[in-house]
Amino acid sequence: MKKILSVHYDEIALKGKQRGYFQGLLIKNIKEKINKQIKAVESRLVLDDYSLDDINKLKLTPGIAWVSEAYRIDRDEKELSKLIDEIIGENKNVNIDVKRVDKGYEKTSLKLKEELAKSLKLKFDKNGKKIKVEIMGDSFIVNYGIERGMGGLPVGSSGKLLSLFSGGIDSAIAPLEMMKRGAKVDLLHVYALNSPDFALQSKIKTIAEKLSGIESGLTLYLVPFHYFSVAALKINKRYELVLFKRFLLRLAEEISKDKGYMAIITGDALSQVASQTIENINAISFDIQLPVFRPFIGYNKGEIIEKSIRYGFYDLSIEEYKDCCSIVSNNPATKSTPETIKKLAGDIEMEKIIKDSIRDMKTVKF
Repeated sequence: MKKILSVHYDEIALKGKQRGYFQGLLIKNIKEKINKQIKAVESRLVLDDYSLDDINKLKLTPGIAWVSEAYRIDRDEKELSKLIDEIIGENKNVNIDVKRVDKGYEKTSLKLKEELAKSLKLKFDKNGKKIKVEIMGDSFIVNYGIERGMGGLPVGSSGKLLSLFSGGIDSAIAPLEMMKRGAKVDLLHVYALNSPDFALQSKIKTIAEKLSGIESGLTLYLVPFHYFSVAALKINKRYELVLFKRFLLRLAEEISKDKGYMAIITGDALSQVASQTIENINAISFDIQLPVFRPFIGYNKGEIIEKSIRYGFYDLSIEEYKDCCSIVSNNPATKSTPETIKKLAGDIEMEKIIKDSIRDMKTVKF
């Protein structure tokens, strides 16, 4: 009997002839976090040496569906029954599942499951202790400490994206959602005070560091707010927030063209706040040449908060911080038009503001 850590993917298994590529990329990403030997066994990865910290890192690794402490034993059903009995103890209410990976095994998954339930007097309970038995070619793997992962695809398999990042709940999780789709994501933050050092002493740095634990090699771009804020003094205050959102997308677009990003990410949710009405989103986005991904467009706030809590970002995201959106959000217009925003952008010389802002940009790598 051998204790192991069993790491499973789901979507990667559907990739056909490309499965080896995606699996290899996942292994590479894991090794950047955990410098330990990893073996591929059928549609799972196995670590013979691991720690609880390793489990926590793997749970937040895109591409991993679930991870479990497990035992690998010889294909002896008596030993299997004995082991399961030791794992569950006196509480016989369990959620047990059997998967026959080796289709040549003489008993079906259902048959073995029924025999285990009968011999051990198990009571099936979907809320009980979860046990997953896998029938391999030369062994049984008994998973007993099952932890849900992020799922999706490994980072690096779907291109390079730039995410708008204010430090709020939505903007911390939106990049993570695209990391789960295999994208390499970097962050763009516009800071309100005169120096980027303030941002680097706040939750902005802390959240970026946490995201870099999910995707190694993350880059944070810090751009000053003051060029826009000074120019915006000459326009109707009700349009300032919508025009600022337009500034953010154009700024991201220019940086993306220079740095090779293929799309922009925002945390917008339709009509969640005044600047995210369908009219304002249309006015903000007109004539942007790159795709703009909004992973939360159909979410309500509660659903986004649930994700933030699950991934461990909520407490960080609600820390006090003077972000630019809160400065310019006083009674914003809700039904802007592209024509209005285009005219206002011309009035404040938006393109010059973007060039000046990028000139003062600071880049931080994690």
